[in-house]
Amino acid sequence: MPARSLAIAGAGIGGLTAALALAKAGIAVTLLERAPALEEAGAGVQLAANATRCLKALGVYERVAAQAVFPDAFAVLDGRRGTRLAGGPMGAAAEARFGGPFLVIHRADLQSALLAAVRDVPTIELKLGHALESFTQDGAGVCLKLRHAGGEEALAAEALIGADGLRSVVRGELHPGARPSFRHRAAWRATVPVEALPARLTDTVTRLWLGPGAHLVTYPVKAGRAINLVAVTPDEREVHGWSEAGGRDELLAHYRGWCPDARALLDAPERWLRWALFDLDPLTNWGTGAVTLLGDAAHAMPPFLAQGAAQAIEDAVVLAAELADAPDIPAALRRYEAARAPRTARVQRAARGMDRIYHLGGPARLARDFVMRAQSESAVLERYRWIYDWRP
Repeated sequence: MPARSLAIAGAGIGGLTAALALAKAGIAVTLLERAPALEEAGAGVQLAANATRCLKALGVYERVAAQAVFPDAFAVLDGRRGTRLAGGPMGAAAEARFGGPFLVIHRADLQSALLAAVRDVPTIELKLGHALESFTQDGAGVCLKLRHAGGEEALAAEALIGADGLRSVVRGELHPGARPSFRHRAAWRATVPVEALPARLTDTVTRLWLGPGAHLVTYPVKAGRAINLVAVTPDEREVHGWSEAGGRDELLAHYRGWCPDARALLDAPERWLRWALFDLDPLTNWGTGAVTLLGDAAHAMPPFLAQGAAQAIEDAVVLAAELADAPDIPAALRRYEAARAPRTARVQRAARGMDRIYHLGGPARLARDFVMRAQSESAVLERYRWIYDWRP
């Protein structure tokens, strides 16, 4: 039987992965999720070698890979002219370079694969429809106050992991002044069946189209049956949520003058969903006592390096490694935080930097494009070796 029991608030990608990692380390987990059901939400997810190595270590990689696509190449393109700025091979070449595969997958498929793995583990209890309202600490651990359809409930645990996202209740209790920072941009998402697009745009290539003030990312999902689109534009509406309806004409107005291929992609969806982009300034400390944070609750970041999910997965593996057989839970949590905070803060800063670089206009844009065209195929990936080469 597990020697200890922990609670995790939030059953997103980070919470599900943390539950699996902790269970593998011999720790019983109560996984709390305020939603009554885990439904399809979000857009596509890119998982680089740093994340897929973790999934392999946890024994869930094959489940994820079954619904994933493994891009053969990536391309960075001028959104207005359609010309190539940079790119190179992925697939076996990238796996050999960084010691792990790169894949793309719809967020719902990733979540479903992790959820299926969680349901197979008897030492993980998943409580849907249970919202964490508050918590207190004492010498024995943490007492959680929960609310569900039947009323209120108290739950005792030896530790609490806040994996409850950007609007984290746990972070709100620990750091009342740490508020999400609005990036003055929106991401619009849609998924299009491959039959609705020209064949030249449905191959296994991840494409990034850059233009003044906006960009577009496209790649295949659903085992190659659909193309995921994420269009990022300026926006001043701070409405939070994954599923705000987005006006198609409003979106397309940001891409007037873009090249025919980009417009063909943007014109295809009948329906777009929009969400405002937020991140967090790096926290000076994550937790206290027997409570800590994980994933977006600790280090929400812009999506411009495609590392949000990957960093949560890394968190989960390091957290479990520190807690396994640790006699002092608070000390183990502080070691976890010390190991993770510098890396995630660096990734956060780098993602913010890419926000500026992606959306340059005028002479600065021309200079960026010149530098990108001059780079070798391997240079773009090598620039991020410090991210992709991380190992648990």
